Amino acid sequence: MAFVAKPPPPPPQISATPLRAPTLQMSHSHQFYNLPPELCLRLVSKRFCNSVELRLGRVFLSANPLNIKVFRAIADHEEFRHKISEIVWDDARFARGPSTEIIHPEQGLYLPITDASDEETEFESRQHHDEIQGPPNWEVYESDFDFGDREDTEFGDPIYQLRNSANFRGRNCPLWFKAACVNNIEHIFMRRRKLNMIEAWHQKFKDERKLGKAALSMNESWKIYQSLLRKQADVLAGNYDEEAFLYGLERFTALKRVTITPAAHGVPFAPLYQSPMIRAFPPGFNYPIPRGWPISTTEEPEDVITFPWQQVDERHREKYHAFRIVTRTLAQQKHNVVELILEARQLYTGINCTIFDQPCMEHDNLLTILKKPGFRRLDISLIFGGRGSATENWKTFRNGRLHKTLGTMTDLEEFTFYTAGLDNCYEWKNPPVDTNPVSLEHIFPVEKWSKLRHFALSRFIVSQADLITLLSKLPDTLRSVRLSFLVFFENATSWHTFLEELRTKIQERSLWPGHRPNVIIGNERTFLLLGGAVWLGKAVDDFLYEGGENPFYDPPRVLVKKELGTIKDAFDPYC
Repeated sequence: MAFVAKPPPPPPQISATPLRAPTLQMSHSHQFYNLPPELCLRLVSKRFCNSVELRLGRVFLSANPLNIKVFRAIADHEEFRHKISEIVWDDARFARGPSTEIIHPEQGLYLPITDASDEETEFESRQHHDEIQGPPNWEVYESDFDFGDREDTEFGDPIYQLRNSANFRGRNCPLWFKAACVNNIEHIFMRRRKLNMIEAWHQKFKDERKLGKAALSMNESWKIYQSLLRKQADVLAGNYDEEAFLYGLERFTALKRVTITPAAHGVPFAPLYQSPMIRAFPPGFNYPIPRGWPISTTEEPEDVITFPWQQVDERHREKYHAFRIVTRTLAQQKHNVVELILEARQLYTGINCTIFDQPCMEHDNLLTILKKPGFRRLDISLIFGGRGSATENWKTFRNGRLHKTLGTMTDLEEFTFYTAGLDNCYEWKNPPVDTNPVSLEHIFPVEKWSKLRHFALSRFIVSQADLITLLSKLPDTLRSVRLSFLVFFENATSWHTFLEELRTKIQERSLWPGHRPNVIIGNERTFLLLGGAVWLGKAVDDFLYEGGENPFYDPPRVLVKKELGTIKDAFDPYC
């Protein structure tokens, strides 16, 4: 993409590659689905290059030289650099090998090993995996099944057709890489079916079914992936991403927000952010989706393990590469950043919650940022969980250090708190018998947040009475409340009973007597699908304030009424 401005001075030639949907061969109607109108106009004709102003408010950064090159080019541009208000840092790095797990010989911890060395051969990779976990079913990815092209049988399914196309029979790439790519193909069709969008997405299905023929071969994808790995290693070895961030902090005069996310690559063939690196991927490039932060690979919350921060080595801490750099830099340098977003986008991951258990540099740096006068927004995702009892795994929320840290934000206006200790299957279950909910007031110092306008709480075990008490103590400045994927500790409590009690308190004027904040509820009980959920806003407000019907069925059905709510997919730009 070439940024063109009125001379003088001429803008830097950032990239000659035209903007496009970065992965699949989409139909023309979807080609520029995620671009702002002014960019679409500039792409239509050269006449619009100077007449249509480019609204450039966000830049991207990661351990990739192309992202850094564009980042620095914008920072050096005397017009564009004054318009940047947000830096989005992609904290997901490409893995160098299959994901395995070992037991620490001294500390008895289960440590994830996700990076094999670049020189490791396919045989060594298999042998390494077999020694730790036992031999997996590798043969399934080397089979030459031939289910034909029939569409009237189970074996005519597009998944099988794509999986057995010529492009998936490459022999010059590791099996773990091929396994991840095959899983990507299965994943995109699974998501469409889970969201019941087969008919509405008929044209997109046609495009995706061509992937086996239109996409790059496994050998070609592996070569591109190896190049990305080498470039990533060079950036990390030279600390070029850290240097670029420091440079941008000095040059972007309007910078107010820094977003750090491990979810930038979204789901297969639907990236969450169109960074220069992702935009430059050739159409049909299939690769293992990187996540960066530790993440559960199963649907059970006990498989999300939080290692004590003081006991893990530097390699494990570096999984939070961008988080550590950003917090350290913002704590040490002068800046105008007043919003920090640590975004997991419904992935089962987050910042290690044990940084709040004992003094550490990461906590001290974060504290310095939060207590800065004028700091107004924090979105934070924390991961907790382990192999001990549920009570032990909740100790971070009981020791008071988190409450004290959050209490330093006296100018806070927007707050989102998300945890990765629970998953969507948990909404079908009762909380563990040894789990006693922590008082929400013991975690959130709402008495200090006199300017709060938005409050969001997601994936937490709560007591209905305690949650309503917390909501009643939020200030009169409150304009919206977002509650999602909560588990009520009381067996008889559900979203239905919670809303009934909430409306009663509002009618009695013991809750929000002088204002009507919008209440939004997210429920993923209907979908065993990452990112998929039913969101209810207007239906909830109608029930609370206008005498409408309760959008949830009576227990024990505890489901959203089908005619209410909106189905959304956090990882799909169309949804």
